[in-house]
Amino acid sequence: MTRRGTKKKTGTIDLSIIGHARAIPELCEIDNPLYNSAHDGQAWNPKKTLGVRNMRESALVVLEQRKLIDEAQAKAGERFRRIWEALGGSGAGSFDYSREPVDGGGPRSALSDRQLQAGIDLADCQRVLGIGYDVMVKVAGEGRAISELAQSKNLQRAYVEMLKQGLTALAIHFGYENRGNVRKIA
Repeated sequence: MTRRGTKKKTGTIDLSIIGHARAIPELCEIDNPLYNSAHDGQAWNPKKTLGVRNMRESALVVLEQRKLIDEAQAKAGERFRRIWEALGGSGAGSFDYSREPVDGGGPRSALSDRQLQAGIDLADCQRVLGIGYDVMVKVAGEGRAISELAQSKNLQRAYVEMLKQGLTALAIHFGYENRGNVRKIA
């Protein structure tokens, strides 16, 4: 970790210019977005590659970095966050039906297909998580830190355990983990 104002160089990449002042960028192995399973085993087609990752992106990244959650739980949390963001963060917004449409444009459609699917997926997540849904929304969806949810260390530990159980349930639900056995994530 470097202090503000100093430059941290890794190889030929200057990591001090990435992100914002509170970001902690690090080079780490990430899933290769260009990986093609049809060319598995080829040297030019690796499953993992080096990439820059902000270690303060979310509470899930911090928990994964501290080895409190495993890879399948982290993937489930990321997928929950994508679903949450696809729906617009806090659900579908309200519409002003008194507004008239602009010339040439028709009435605004209520929800896109992606938002409808995200709503269905989020309802499934709520069914799977039960009472842990609220903690999952605050931490994985809204990106809050565990320390923001409670001041007491005992309560923070309880929230972490509830979050870990919820992430395990989602990992099983999404197919990243099967009855406690971690499946290879491609």
